Amino acid sequence: MFSHHSYIGYTLLFCVPPLILMWLRREFFDILRGKVKGILLSTLVLTVYGSLIWPLALKYGAWGYSTDRITGIRLLGYVYVDDVLWWVLVSLTFASFIAISREYESRGIDIVLHEATSLLRSFKSAFQGFRAITLERNPTVHVAVAVFVILEGIFLNISAAEWFVIALAIGLVIGFELMNAAVERLSNKFGDNPDEDIRLIKDAAAAGVLIAALAAAAIGLKIFFARILYFLNHSGP
Repeated sequence: MFSHHSYIGYTLLFCVPPLILMWLRREFFDILRGKVKGILLSTLVLTVYGSLIWPLALKYGAWGYSTDRITGIRLLGYVYVDDVLWWVLVSLTFASFIAISREYESRGIDIVLHEATSLLRSFKSAFQGFRAITLERNPTVHVAVAVFVILEGIFLNISAAEWFVIALAIGLVIGFELMNAAVERLSNKFGDNPDEDIRLIKDAAAAGVLIAALAAAAIGLKIFFARILYFLNHSGP
């Protein structure tokens, strides 16, 4: 996948996203910022230790990798840069997680369970939001059109790439429609005579749906029009 940088590539792939999740979120960052010296010291100690023993592990066959999957660059002529980077990122990831976990444990909270429960609640709220589709005319129209397009795609045997584009178009239209429904409901709380800004907000949300719908229609025409014409011209006796 990453050619001769596979070792570094997979290290970045599995370490950088968790680090972003921990360090970018303000709630976690405030904890990490207060413990940054300990985190960096732990990372340094583990990296030095790992960088010293890893060449020995390679030498005696306790660890190994294909040489065409690493940079081949040695630090101080002793340890591969790929290994040093692995130890830096893995150590930083674990040190950061332990710092966050210990802080929440001091508050009587299991951070893993807390985050998993919070994520499930978010999904539950999102799924409940689909109720908006049944409460308005336009969302139901878009869902009906989406089902029609899906059935046509099956009937006309469109390609995988075309299915991807169709799925993206359907998702954007229905997503915009749900956002428009939310804006409409919120705007209606301001009474029967909203000011100019509220009317502009409602109109802009509706315009967003229109643009997405027109783009989806153009995609549908591009994918289906020629096929439908061909089918009609060759379906006679």
